[in-house]
Amino acid sequence: MLKRFALIAAGLASSASPSVMAADAKDVPEKVTFEEHVKPIFRQHCLNCHHQGDKKGGLALDTFGSVVEGGGSGEVVYDDGDLGGSRLWQLVSHQDTPVMPPNQDKLPEPQLAIIKAWIEGGILENSGSKVKKKKANALAFVASTGGKPDGPAAMPETTPLATPLVTERASAITAIASSPWAPLVAIAGQQQIVLYHSDTGELLGILPFEEGIAQDLKFSRDGAFLIAGGGEHSVQGIVAIFNVTTGERVATVGDELDTVFGADANDAMNRVALGGPQKMLRIFDATDGEKLFDIKKHTDWIYAVAYSPDGILVASGDRSGGLCVWEAETGRLYLDLTGHKGAIHSLAWRDDSNVLASASADGTVKLWEMEGGKNLRTINAHGGGVTSVKFDHQGQIATSGADARAKLWGGDGNEIKNFPQGGEAMLEVAISHDGKRLIYGNWNGEVFNTPIDDANATSKLAANPPATASRLENAKTSLVSVQQRLEPVKAQLDQALAGLEAAKKPLAELDQKIAELQRQSAESETAATTAEQSVAKIDQQLPALSGETRDMQDQVTALRVSLASDATKMVPLAESEERFAGKLLELAKLRRQRTTEFDSIAAHRDQAAKQKAEADQLATTRAPLQEQIQKAQQVVDAAKQSHDEIASEAAKVESKIERLMANLN
Repeated sequence: MLKRFALIAAGLASSASPSVMAADAKDVPEKVTFEEHVKPIFRQHCLNCHHQGDKKGGLALDTFGSVVEGGGSGEVVYDDGDLGGSRLWQLVSHQDTPVMPPNQDKLPEPQLAIIKAWIEGGILENSGSKVKKKKANALAFVASTGGKPDGPAAMPETTPLATPLVTERASAITAIASSPWAPLVAIAGQQQIVLYHSDTGELLGILPFEEGIAQDLKFSRDGAFLIAGGGEHSVQGIVAIFNVTTGERVATVGDELDTVFGADANDAMNRVALGGPQKMLRIFDATDGEKLFDIKKHTDWIYAVAYSPDGILVASGDRSGGLCVWEAETGRLYLDLTGHKGAIHSLAWRDDSNVLASASADGTVKLWEMEGGKNLRTINAHGGGVTSVKFDHQGQIATSGADARAKLWGGDGNEIKNFPQGGEAMLEVAISHDGKRLIYGNWNGEVFNTPIDDANATSKLAANPPATASRLENAKTSLVSVQQRLEPVKAQLDQALAGLEAAKKPLAELDQKIAELQRQSAESETAATTAEQSVAKIDQQLPALSGETRDMQDQVTALRVSLASDATKMVPLAESEERFAGKLLELAKLRRQRTTEFDSIAAHRDQAAKQKAEADQLATTRAPLQEQIQKAQQVVDAAKQSHDEIASEAAKVESKIERLMANLN
């Protein structure tokens, strides 16, 4: 708790919010230069302390070269037009301390407007100077999905639910972390780390941390592991790594003589860095626990340690405001970042590893570029000190502070939202995987889970859950309640299903009638077609038969004429007349058949038309029945959804009861 005590001791005085100057265009020359416009302002207000003979803070402002060179804390202006990253502008505009000029009011607005235009215009020396091509804006950020697992993100499945230690009240919140890819948040408690579903607030698991209290929590790049650094003051400090899915502790690294304040693992999960009261940044092989580096530069307790997402760099910050960035593989110093005037409480990397955020007891969050260590922005975030800082995947920044507030900032350092006071100093903050929730905890041990778009929907998460037996009884009571809710819903579902079947029956009967009429109509059409084919066949036979009949008639006529002169023709005549009569009969029969088939065609076609019309008429009555079925189906779907949701809730409670009983035994 010493770290947190130091945080509160830093003071709870509020700081003035930054003001950004805006002046009319007529107040500022079109081309602002150092010699013509800025140097006279410096001569009037600054050169008593900042000249070649007396460089307060190592900074001289009487020549262009000395201004560009900067002071003891590095460059104060840049030729790329970056106003927000200019240390000179931060001080003269009173966005940071020490304000300049000291013990005086802020410079007049017209003079501030000239300095602002000079910096944004590329810090030109004189009227003959030309603007250099602007560098790429390091604050410009493209959202990254680096580290996202190919399959589902890790969530607790068989994680223990037993409470290692039951306390009357929660202690101050020392660490909160949010999974980068899942709705999962981890909260440090006494001898335990509690895992919650960030969207629902459901308790998903409790990881034993018997060494004491975790002072730092971080999820691995892919969210599959949780890295916890902590211990007990003046006794022991370690870093534990847990499998998120099972809750198993897969590694324990380090054996410090005091607690670990800052800890992290690299992207490959094969190295662990830690720091604490021993002022050493130690780096270990995570696979076998072997110590690889002892880095001795910090002169005070190390409060914060963080690997860059790409694993190339590791940053560390201490109680005296020391902030260093190291080469992760070699342990060599990469950047020594100066500017904070209070303890570094928290460090966070943007996803692209190009920007490091540092949160300090001096009330500011500073954004540092990793190419050269330029201070891109200084955000006056919280009066009394900033206690925690986190980035989300979009580059937004979440902070907490001793002013009892949590805040959300854009990647450019502009405030987006200020969340309601938490009563006491807010010590930790995390932002959910989807950037939609802020989770923050205070000195009283309260943890607030707040949707960013609805601050009134805040819920609380407990860092010290009740005893296992108590939660088991509560779960059993909850199961009974859920089952009682399920019974009427099941009855509603059964009733809805019966109503659906009742609605389907008339439609099925109607469809059966329509199908029968359509079948009959098709048969009638087939019969008409068959009759047409028969008529066509008859029409093919009639000409030949008619010809044969005429021939026979001619024969009979000829025999009758010849009979008068030849009596022997009597018998052939009789035979011819008999054949002729038979052919006439055959011809008449075929013609009658043709007439019958014609009548059949008409009858079948008429029948088919009537059957089709009847089927069409029935089809018009189908729509209301279909609508009734759709309504009945909607009732079933709604009832089924309610039933399945409650049944799923019951299954989860039953699973929780089984896990609690297993933990209890």
